[in-house]
Amino acid sequence: MAEEPREKRERKATVEVYSVASPTKKEFVIPEGAGTKVGDIPNVEFALGKFRSDDEFLKTVHRLMFGTPGKATIIKKNIRAFSGLPQDDEKATGRAEDMLKRAFNATLNQLLDLFDLPRGSGEEGKKEAKEKRIFDWLMKPTQSGNKNLKEAAEAKREKAAKKRDRVAAKKEKAASKRAKVSTGKLPDDVKAIKAELNALAARQAALLKKLEKAIEGGAKKKAAPKKKAAAEDSEDEEASDEEEEEEEVAEEEDAEEEAAPSQKEEPPAPSPAPSTPAAPRAPTDEELELAVKEMLYGVNLESVSMKKIRFDLEVKFGVALNDKKSLIKEFAEKYLD
Repeated sequence: MAEEPREKRERKATVEVYSVASPTKKEFVIPEGAGTKVGDIPNVEFALGKFRSDDEFLKTVHRLMFGTPGKATIIKKNIRAFSGLPQDDEKATGRAEDMLKRAFNATLNQLLDLFDLPRGSGEEGKKEAKEKRIFDWLMKPTQSGNKNLKEAAEAKREKAAKKRDRVAAKKEKAASKRAKVSTGKLPDDVKAIKAELNALAARQAALLKKLEKAIEGGAKKKAAPKKKAAAEDSEDEEASDEEEEEEEVAEEEDAEEEAAPSQKEEPPAPSPAPSTPAAPRAPTDEELELAVKEMLYGVNLESVSMKKIRFDLEVKFGVALNDKKSLIKEFAEKYLD
């Protein structure tokens, strides 16, 4: 028995039962306030830049200003555009007051620092006073008038960079000195410097002799009779001047001859100071000033100290000069300048 063909089922058309309307996204609008925009207040802008965009504290700030935590991608942009809570929006102002009352003291301090407001002390340091300062600022953001924190930070960084450069230069200089000492090599101009030091030592010895003769001549003139003083003084001065000039020229020539060969080969160390007399006497102020002047001539001023100058003078004159400290310092400062 043959089977009968099955009837083909008719496809029914789909009927739309209901339609779902896509929700309309509410546009975020920053209300216009009565104060200055946060981005135009230098110190607040500087403090805001120190926070990461995903910092929880910034969400608290955004919620205070706009009632929402805000997205990390635009949270700083919105805060910078804030210029104050709407004066006629009781909901926004009430929300801000309630959040400040429930905030911990540490959060209030963070807000005060961000808005460049003082934390206060005494009555002004109490929680209620802090809440009021923050709320007043939120109603009308203004610049505090404190020093520019960004400029101060840049000056501090510049000062620190200069200090690092100085320290690095000192370390490099010390390292080069240690390298020269370890290798036993001396710079090319050492011989010339030593020759100059020898010439200065010879010049100093000549001046010391001249000073001693001048002192002796002065003592003789005081002992001479008053009547013969005028005639003898003029003759003695002329003779002594000629002798001193001849001696000085001869001594300078000797010093130049001693310095010349020292440029080719390493010269000996400068001769020591003359030995002290058997019965040393305290130098006069004029002698002391002249000795200080000669001592500081051609010397590296960075390596000179008052203690070393006084010690060298005591060795030179053979007497203690503790009572001449102030005078020595005065002469040294005079010729150091």
